Amino acid sequence: MTAIVLAMDGSTYSRHAATWLASTTCLAQPLIVHVVHVSPILGRTGFSAVDFETENREEARVVFESARGLLEGRVSELHEHWLRGNASEEILRFATENAVDLIIVGAKGIGALRSSIIGSVVSKIAAQSTVPALIVNPNDQEG
Repeated sequence: MTAIVLAMDGSTYSRHAATWLASTTCLAQPLIVHVVHVSPILGRTGFSAVDFETENREEARVVFESARGLLEGRVSELHEHWLRGNASEEILRFATENAVDLIIVGAKGIGALRSSIIGSVVSKIAAQSTVPALIVNPNDQEG
């Protein structure tokens, strides 16, 4: 059994990571996949709290729908987790608390400006994780 956190933010890079996971044959079966999507706590300028929550809920719905489309029938169990807070911190906390075997992330995420302000989520996961992390490059789609 292999328990995996698949971090998805709706970016092309995270969809590439999900596609890689759906097609790989190098992980021990059965695969238990926890799709984790993290929404920020702070709202964007010009959005009311209600609008921001609605936008975050819709973004999470789209991410989970995409993950289901790619992974259902290819993994033994698929769980969806919508978290709020700092993306790297929440992903690392979830992985540790749930004793997963692997974190899978896309090579980059949404928002070059956001990542230049708070630092790269992928870099923080790679540097701080006590769980092995696999960073999927969009050019590496072979299983």
